[in-house]
Amino acid sequence: MIYDKITNLGQYAFENPRMMSCIQDIRTNLLGETHGTADFRKNSISFTTTPISEKRYEAHNRFIDIHIVLEGREYVEVSNVECLTSRSEYDRERDIYFGDVGTGPRLSGYLEPGYFLICFPEDTHLVGAHEEREQEVTKIIYKIGV
Repeated sequence: MIYDKITNLGQYAFENPRMMSCIQDIRTNLLGETHGTADFRKNSISFTTTPISEKRYEAHNRFIDIHIVLEGREYVEVSNVECLTSRSEYDRERDIYFGDVGTGPRLSGYLEPGYFLICFPEDTHLVGAHEEREQEVTKIIYKIGV
């Protein structure tokens, strides 16, 4: 898991060339369309946050997620997949499974404009939540194959 300011993104180097291609897109084309690349998928979504008590952690086996909020703010938590309990069955087609983290180490906070969150396959993440009042959020999620 990496959480940092987008302005610091150029300080990171990864051995995965698809990841570096994605980072270049974030730095130079965040709001633009991405055409003809097999390196990553770029999804723009808008939603209303959900109370944290109604959310579950999610994890992926074949993809790295990069979350970037453009408008609003969402509460997020990140933990290691080894901390998941009540794990759902893995959906291979969608590359996702869900679970809960009752105890164990986790990081929590808000993802706001100007910051990014990278979740690797060993990271389970709860996203799209709020603690007190709902928020309207617009964000981009990059999916990079490992």
